[in-house]
Amino acid sequence: MKKFKLPLFFMFLATLYSASVLADQTTDQNSYQVTASEARKMPPFCMGLSIGNFREDAKSLKQNISMPGEHTQHFCHAMKFLIRGDGGDKRSYETAIQEFEYVQVHSTSQHELMDSTSLYKAEALGKLGRTGAALTEYNKAIQLNNKYHQAYAKLADYYLTLGMKQDAIDTIKIGLRFSPESKGLKNRLHKLSADK
Repeated sequence: MKKFKLPLFFMFLATLYSASVLADQTTDQNSYQVTASEARKMPPFCMGLSIGNFREDAKSLKQNISMPGEHTQHFCHAMKFLIRGDGGDKRSYETAIQEFEYVQVHSTSQHELMDSTSLYKAEALGKLGRTGAALTEYNKAIQLNNKYHQAYAKLADYYLTLGMKQDAIDTIKIGLRFSPESKGLKNRLHKLSADK
């Protein structure tokens, strides 16, 4: 049996360990970075993230634009994880919720994305079957901005997935009181009324 010199053997193990850690860090960084296909589905202001937030295939999409509000990078990454959840990685919804909560906890109430943060957090909660929490967040989005017609539309759609058609209709009607010109709400109401 061949004997190894102890210091040389430990140096070999340390090299293996370092390579393993570096590979894990690279994988973690890649999983956090935005891909080109994700970037195309995210809000345009998310293209203002710093270049390190983009994978190689997405770096050309980066723009020198200012991002609205505080902690918006967390909002953008939450949107990325929401997209990944919709793509089949259900665990990504949990990460999206954590990122949205970071924005909610660390931003002032004047943050211009607060209503959107609640809206998309509600969507992630709903995808995980957390109905009560999802409804709370949908309603929070509406309380933060009663003219937010997308919030009424998404809440109505969520009610329909729960089989609560009348609640969906009532939500749309309330939304139309505050946003009477919303084509999305008008179309939904027309379709649901025709389905009676």
